[in-house]
Amino acid sequence: MLPDNVFLEIFDFYREDTTFCIGDGLIFTWRWRALIQVCRRWRCVIFGSPRRLDLRVVCTDTTPTRTSLDIWPPFPISIASLDEVDEQRVENIIAAVEHGHDRISHISIDDTSIDGPGLKKLAAAMQQPLPTLECCCLVSFDKSAPVLPETFMGGSAPVLEYLELYGIPFPTFPQFISSSTHINELRILDIPHSGYISPNAMAACLAALPNLEYLSIGFRSTLSRPSQITPPPRTRMVLPALTQLSFYGVSEYFEDFVAQIDTPLLNYLDVTFFMDLIFDIPRLRHFIGRAERLKPFDQAWMGISDEGIRLSDSRRSLRGFSLQILCERPDWKLSSMVQIFGQQLPLLSHVEQLDVSQFHDSNIDWIHNPNMVSSLWLGLFHLFIALQRLCVSAELVPPVAAALQELKGERTMEVLPALHSLFLEGLEPSGPVPEGIQSFVAARQLSDHHVAVQRWN
Repeated sequence: MLPDNVFLEIFDFYREDTTFCIGDGLIFTWRWRALIQVCRRWRCVIFGSPRRLDLRVVCTDTTPTRTSLDIWPPFPISIASLDEVDEQRVENIIAAVEHGHDRISHISIDDTSIDGPGLKKLAAAMQQPLPTLECCCLVSFDKSAPVLPETFMGGSAPVLEYLELYGIPFPTFPQFISSSTHINELRILDIPHSGYISPNAMAACLAALPNLEYLSIGFRSTLSRPSQITPPPRTRMVLPALTQLSFYGVSEYFEDFVAQIDTPLLNYLDVTFFMDLIFDIPRLRHFIGRAERLKPFDQAWMGISDEGIRLSDSRRSLRGFSLQILCERPDWKLSSMVQIFGQQLPLLSHVEQLDVSQFHDSNIDWIHNPNMVSSLWLGLFHLFIALQRLCVSAELVPPVAAALQELKGERTMEVLPALHSLFLEGLEPSGPVPEGIQSFVAARQLSDHHVAVQRWN
């Protein structure tokens, strides 16, 4: 008894419930095939509104594409991988590309990966423009993945909005992206050296993307660095819509890149640098200064793992600033942070609470060369001139206590002058306070600056 428009509302509501979705990665589509089998009227209502109901045909690496696509009306095609895409499985994907290149809206081969031979065959099949492609994600963990040719996608994907390439060399990417100006999310990660793109070329091609909101650039190794850093340009290229920027690589590349761009709406910057003995990053400081939404923060978190060290304004926030250094030696972890944030970066000057944590599964030896480690901890804490509350995880209490113990006599107020609360994980309510902490608290009391020690849950 319900009119068609009410059925349409119900189907639209059903479509938005992810419980009834199928597919993988970026190609989720709802189970409209089940509803069209209920009755002829339901079938007519659904097929009568393909755009509103986002009717798509999903082709996976196990779909017999050559015989199944002709069953349905010419709806957009979504291609997805459900398992590792070897040379045999890629044939089904290639069939979908060849059969419906003018209907493909989504390609997502990301949950596992595509191997080198499979990628080579797929790239050979994708030599013609994909005029309806909106989202594309290709992932390969094959370290010998072939280079994508200049003719990939026929050099044209005019309505592409999301592009992710992981582990896939595409050195002519700047030329390709010039014809895909609708992109709003771009991730090019684990770029091998065979796919190296210079900072100049990267900045120039991104300037052609006025809708770009999210950008993530990551390199596989330290080989991908500019031979020399170019002088700053007279005029910078503006990325007017960019709100999130992530980078993974050497600091020299990032320095050269950010010197050439302005990002007026940027509110999240996530940077990971490979370890270097010397970090000279004045352009990062200027870039942060130009990003009006990247303000100094009042809370910070520092996490230490076997792989490196990270400092950010939050553990999970997608707003603000986060910096990670990849290195294994404990002293290098601390010295790199002191080097970088000691270069007049204004972000830490207002921090009132700092949480310092070590991952529980880490195996870091803080005992080796304790004098050096203590001086590095003090050098790090010296940057937090406004810090009032310091929270320390159980694994880091011994080295932090050893460092704070050095602050006595004339040095009592040299570091952390505003500190009034010290929270230690693992401290028992009636148990003893570590000796180094006792010495630090006593020295502060003599200077009439009391520090309360409490348990950190």
